Amino acid sequence: MDKMTNKFKRLKAKIFKRILDMPDNVILRREINDLGNPNQINRCIRALIEAKELVKIGHGIYAKSYISQYSNKPLIKGGADYAWLEALTKLGVKWELGSAAQAYNAGISTQVPVRMIVRLNSRYRGKLYYNERSLIIEKGCNMWRQMLIENNLVKNPKKK
Repeated sequence: MDKMTNKFKRLKAKIFKRILDMPDNVILRREINDLGNPNQINRCIRALIEAKELVKIGHGIYAKSYISQYSNKPLIKGGADYAWLEALTKLGVKWELGSAAQAYNAGISTQVPVRMIVRLNSRYRGKLYYNERSLIIEKGCNMWRQMLIENNLVKNPKKK
């Protein structure tokens, strides 16, 4: 039994070192698959989540975390919004900011968008979440999108 715990500790240390050496805050499961048996990697990831070193933000997607000095809960380094965008980029999903953020950035609106909303330009069926919050994916065309199209700030998908 002692050999097994030593082997587990070594693998856990190997995985943790690889994660620390990564410059990104988001870790995909496939980036550490080569370190060992899938069951062992699952146990190591679970142990790192329990130790509050990692936070799960999606299926096979984890984020580096730190412990809040106020609530003693793990928080995502850099914030959940940017971790979600980094995860989408790492997964190869093409995205752009939602129409409300685009309108604000273009100076059309003075209303500051509070939540991170993205519009996907390629297919992604997964969910990205942290605690009770999740990434909002904009669908269809709403008022802001129409305003951006009318002001020629984004391409009209119906025009060829």
